[in-house]
Amino acid sequence: MTFCSNLKKIESVAINFTSLQTNSDASLRGLFVVNENIVWASGSGGTVLLTANGGESWKNIQVRGAEENDFRSIHAWDEKKAIVFGVAGPAFGYLTDDAGETWQVVFQDSTEGLFFNSLKFTDSKNGLAVSDPIEGKLFVIKTSDGGISWRRIKDIPDVMEGEANFAASNTCIEFLPSGKAWIATGGSVARVFYSDDFGENWEAIETPIISGKPASGIFSVCFKNDLEGVIVGGTYGQPELNDNIAAFTNDGGKTWSLSDKMPKEYRSCVQYISNGKDDFFFAIGKTGCDISTDNGITWNFLSKNGYYTFRVIPGKYEGFATSSDGRIANVEIKY
Repeated sequence: MTFCSNLKKIESVAINFTSLQTNSDASLRGLFVVNENIVWASGSGGTVLLTANGGESWKNIQVRGAEENDFRSIHAWDEKKAIVFGVAGPAFGYLTDDAGETWQVVFQDSTEGLFFNSLKFTDSKNGLAVSDPIEGKLFVIKTSDGGISWRRIKDIPDVMEGEANFAASNTCIEFLPSGKAWIATGGSVARVFYSDDFGENWEAIETPIISGKPASGIFSVCFKNDLEGVIVGGTYGQPELNDNIAAFTNDGGKTWSLSDKMPKEYRSCVQYISNGKDDFFFAIGKTGCDISTDNGITWNFLSKNGYYTFRVIPGKYEGFATSSDGRIANVEIKY
């Protein structure tokens, strides 16, 4: 399906979704695009999918011993090496360096209530992962050796009662090479936790995003640089509600302003897209997608094609999106 509309700075834009055959029925919320050929996806039933030819064919990998897990978070370095985090334990993190033939457990913890929502690496060594709160604090862990070992970060503000993260798209963490990091929350309140020292110390910032309803709040956070960023979300069970579902910052997340024009409906993922010349933010959810060419101030509806998450091919206006029932699509955005 292709849809065109007039946008600020861009006379017209078209988006095209091409469905890919995966031979999987897993719910896929984990996605990582290494380049135009190498793409990893992960999800329910201990499923990991890998293509090395741009989605023409997929290797369906079952992580042995994790058939009941749901891998909502994934990061990959190349065609051989990747790491996944699941929502069920005690073994949560698994690392492969042979394209999924074998997996090493790199994080396990028997603490009751752990449920990992998101994983983000800022370079080949430094990564952060976050679970639902434990004993009143976000359970944040950090690696400095490429995912081989992890330690818990405890210098983080308490959460409010009923505040948590969402595992909808593996994008409730943003982590930049400068060491700045952000974690988005929802539930009773919608806040952004901020660190400027590679996740060692944190402060919590309030936002005007909708909260207080079941499964409402910030579902995704993305920054184009140290100062300019966007958050999106809404109410998962009522996607048609679009009051206060997107906001932007120009000061690194210290303050957040509501978008003047909201995305059409609930969105679970936002990503920054640039080819080095023009750039924009792209938001997607289970009921459609929108684009912002002014750093999140206004959003323009593109298509009602719905997916859980999206990742861009570096340097291109093209990427991949995943959803339920093993659905993966190649996504082309054309000016």
